[in-house]
Amino acid sequence: MEKKKRILIDISAHGYGHIAQTAPVVNRLFGRQPLEVTIRSGAPENVLRERFDCPFEWIDRSVDFGMRMKNAVDVDVAATASNYRVFHENWKGRIEAEAKWLASASFDLILCNVPYLPLKAAKLAGIPSVAMCSLNWADLYRHYCGEGAVYEEILDAYRSAAAFLTIEPAMPMEGLDTVRVGPVAETGKRRREELRELLRLGRDEKIALVSMGGMAYSIPFEKWPLFEHVHWLVPENVSRPDMTAFGALAMPFADLLASCDVLVTKPGYGSFVEAALCGVAVLYISRGDWPEAPFLVKWLAGNARCLEVERKALEEGDIGEPLNRLLAMPEKPLPLATGIGQASDFLAALFT
Repeated sequence: MEKKKRILIDISAHGYGHIAQTAPVVNRLFGRQPLEVTIRSGAPENVLRERFDCPFEWIDRSVDFGMRMKNAVDVDVAATASNYRVFHENWKGRIEAEAKWLASASFDLILCNVPYLPLKAAKLAGIPSVAMCSLNWADLYRHYCGEGAVYEEILDAYRSAAAFLTIEPAMPMEGLDTVRVGPVAETGKRRREELRELLRLGRDEKIALVSMGGMAYSIPFEKWPLFEHVHWLVPENVSRPDMTAFGALAMPFADLLASCDVLVTKPGYGSFVEAALCGVAVLYISRGDWPEAPFLVKWLAGNARCLEVERKALEEGDIGEPLNRLLAMPEKPLPLATGIGQASDFLAALFT
């Protein structure tokens, strides 16, 4: 019997998009060869187990924090810069301690989306590693905090990987040698009729899902006007007959998204790509100066019905007119998640 290869998967808990990018590739890889999977992430265990089909050991720990956020769209630049300074104190010691642990665990491959410390430590331990994401923390750090020693150490860590798989749509990564692959996302099951029955909706009612990709964003739903023929799936309980907390529904989030007519969200990889693959229209707010956002928006506009609305309009529920315009747009051909096979092929080759 072929011995199982041991793979450590490090996943950022900065929203759920990193999980959405990683799980489909690992699921495909697990289906083609024996694997012993360890996932290290500060993301909720129930979200990880909902997305990953394979059995795995979970280590509840984050080895990155991405950007410190004031909410789902606004970066806390001062806190981010301060936290990175602290994280990079005794940087050499951190690398050595991590390398010692990786070697003692006898991993055959390290896959990061998109922590960078394990990549540098894996090289020291002699273990192949791969980064995979639509963004990297080096470029985001430089965008918000400028260049300097911390930026150089982050960039150097990413360059320690055997490869950086950039997933379409991705931001430019000029300082890194990258291998580009197609879109990666796992679409849920389309269960629209079942969802309509669950919500007791009529045939002419639309279902709109409001989600900011696993990050907090305060919206006073109770003050929204009544939208005729629209039922809203929202993050929290609201005492309104036209709104239902989606967490209370006995249906995986991916299935809910695939069964809706509209997604209301912020620019984010998982939300945008999964919606496009399912043919779900997207109403989104601006993400300010988030450097990845323009590339996500450009891709979405080419692959799905979408419109931007002002943050104030969303918070006040003044979105009736753009919602009607969005739903009246002609549908576009569904894109394909070609990156799943491409990325899993690349990783499988490293094992051999």
